[in-house]
Amino acid sequence: MKVFFKILRSALWQKGKENLPEELSEREARKLLYLAEKQTVSGMVVDVLYGNSIKMPEEQFYEAMAYKMQVEQWNTQVNRTLKELVALMDSHKIKYVVVKGQIVASYYPKPSTRQAGDIDYYCDKENFEKLIKVLQAEWGIKAEVNNSDKHVDFTRNDVTLEGHFSLLSLYSKRTRLYWQKIVEEDKGESNTIDGTEVKTLSPTLHTLYVFMHLYHHLMELGVGLRQFCDLAVMLHYAKEKIDRETFRQHIEALGMEKAFRACGSVLVRNLGLEAQDFPYVLTDGDHKYGKKILDVVMYRGNMGHYNKRSGFSGWKHKVEAMGIKTAHFFKFMPLAPAYSVQWLLHEFSRKVLKRE
Repeated sequence: MKVFFKILRSALWQKGKENLPEELSEREARKLLYLAEKQTVSGMVVDVLYGNSIKMPEEQFYEAMAYKMQVEQWNTQVNRTLKELVALMDSHKIKYVVVKGQIVASYYPKPSTRQAGDIDYYCDKENFEKLIKVLQAEWGIKAEVNNSDKHVDFTRNDVTLEGHFSLLSLYSKRTRLYWQKIVEEDKGESNTIDGTEVKTLSPTLHTLYVFMHLYHHLMELGVGLRQFCDLAVMLHYAKEKIDRETFRQHIEALGMEKAFRACGSVLVRNLGLEAQDFPYVLTDGDHKYGKKILDVVMYRGNMGHYNKRSGFSGWKHKVEAMGIKTAHFFKFMPLAPAYSVQWLLHEFSRKVLKRE
């Protein structure tokens, strides 16, 4: 485990190479590659192994190289699809912002090593409805807005594009109105992705969104270290652009300060984020909950895909998932009491009482 985190910190900050091992045994290499896959950080881990000529058995070496090639090729495919979507929306003057994913990757020291996922973008409802008509006319994609989930998915080039007209699932009217207001007032910015200007949220609001999305999935079935890496690199590489006072104002207004500080413990203690890059001074209480968060992250893996007994569909899955969510509620409720109670009531109503 210690070697895994040393390698991950080296990938994030491009330093600490003197602390890396010169060679890995078969058992060490297998465990390392398993952890990297479980936490969706294979590209970063393998890049450090390869870049520092760390020796390992031949079988694991070729397995690692396969991971590296897959991550790089998938990044290329996702970037190409993102550029097509942006060109389509720009040509029809559709207002949008792209969030997470490849935008966050642009902050990494080596963007191509971050394991890409879906493309997430946001339009208000008016622009969303316009986009749906354009998708049908130009790409032959018939998509309908799901008012319950407030998003629509479609696939292009084998890449899932997830469009939202509501970025966050907030369960009280006050926090929903607050979030809607700061999104509407956000001036945004553009990031360059593979030579294309892509519109996104301002670094201050985007960092807040990345954290809120991370915490939502932590409360659900779990979340992987990749999401924590995303938050860490944004706090570090965009630190001159983030308005700390405004950021803290938003976090506190949403009732998420303790939750953010606890996650910050993972960033600083385990991922090596410099303490001065984090907007708060961390306490022993923050580190206590940070350890609990890390335990869930390492056990459940990316999006809770590991250590489940019932698969991901059917009534057994629903029962087990509700049990996991309830356990997470009691474990983390003190970090964000109002959010946690509202979240659990929403989950119970939606999943048990079948109210959408």
